Amino acid sequence: LATLITVFSLLLIACSSESESTDEVAAPATEVDDALAEVSRIIASEQSFTFDDYVAAGWKKSKQYDTETVPQATDIWYGFFNAKDIEVRFYESHEIAKTAGFENAAEAIDQSFREGGQYGASNRGAGSSAVTKYKAFVVAGNTVMLCEQSVDSCIALADVLGN
Repeated sequence: LATLITVFSLLLIACSSESESTDEVAAPATEVDDALAEVSRIIASEQSFTFDDYVAAGWKKSKQYDTETVPQATDIWYGFFNAKDIEVRFYESHEIAKTAGFENAAEAIDQSFREGGQYGASNRGAGSSAVTKYKAFVVAGNTVMLCEQSVDSCIALADVLGN
């Protein structure tokens, strides 16, 4: 956890420096942490998505969660896309999603999975009694998607959202 906090702090410092290069803004923050690079992405920094955008993209809503368990989230929904569970957390801005949202999602995914271990039980979503185990996450615009097995299903959904 100390390593994750250190990496996150360095990421915040790097992201807060002003730069005109769009590559620096669009580059996944996860390049700093090899373990997270395989299970997370930051994309669509210029876009803002709504609940209706996700539904229109084919994501099937199932259950709404209380935002008390996820600091700074404005809305949280569990659902699925392409037969994979995806929890969507909404934030006021991309900046909040890629900082507070990123940090919370990194803690929510299974630590043992990131360290090469077996399928664990520490990666439940906002609904702590939920059975879904998340293994990856994607920050897309002002949202964070927790992905059931890999970033692939969330990236596929983000591709549809972006069109």
